[in-house]
Amino acid sequence: MENSMKYPRWTAALAFSACALLAAPSAQAGAPSSWVFTKAFGVANIPLNGSTSLTFNIANNSASPASNIAFSDAFPAGLVVATPNGLSGNCNGTVTATAGAGSVSLTGGSLASNSSCSIAVNVTGTTPGVKNNITSVLTSDLLPNPAGAMATLTVLPALASAASIPTLSEWGLILLVLAMAASALNAVRRKR
Repeated sequence: MENSMKYPRWTAALAFSACALLAAPSAQAGAPSSWVFTKAFGVANIPLNGSTSLTFNIANNSASPASNIAFSDAFPAGLVVATPNGLSGNCNGTVTATAGAGSVSLTGGSLASNSSCSIAVNVTGTTPGVKNNITSVLTSDLLPNPAGAMATLTVLPALASAASIPTLSEWGLILLVLAMAASALNAVRRKR
């Protein structure tokens, strides 16, 4: 009788311990992030070979400063850093954004507690289509690291230029008018 009383207690203790173990990692990994990491294109659509800005915003909402902030952003095919790159930013690190390259990166950034910074660069669409763009995870010495930031840009196909539309020369236009006048005169004669 005494053993049967211990068994249900042991089972309940084991179940409670298992729940605690399962919750512990998610409590660390799922802790409210002190980071906000976003990115946005200056406009939603650009013409083929057109350019727009791409801005990364990083906010440290914790009471602790952060250092060694880093991320990389490999662009999808058909999207490159513009020439000139228009690079600007205040994240206190090294930003790499070489004109014509297919990526942007930040290394060695730092942020004081409860502060934010941004990096802006111009990009050019070299092929038409929807460009879904996501960065790597933002890393730093302040955990947990936030997921990558995502933005979408549509590069519109090129329209026919006015120079490629066929036109009549001046003499061709005069001949067309004369042919139409002769046809109209002939039609009037038939009705009489």
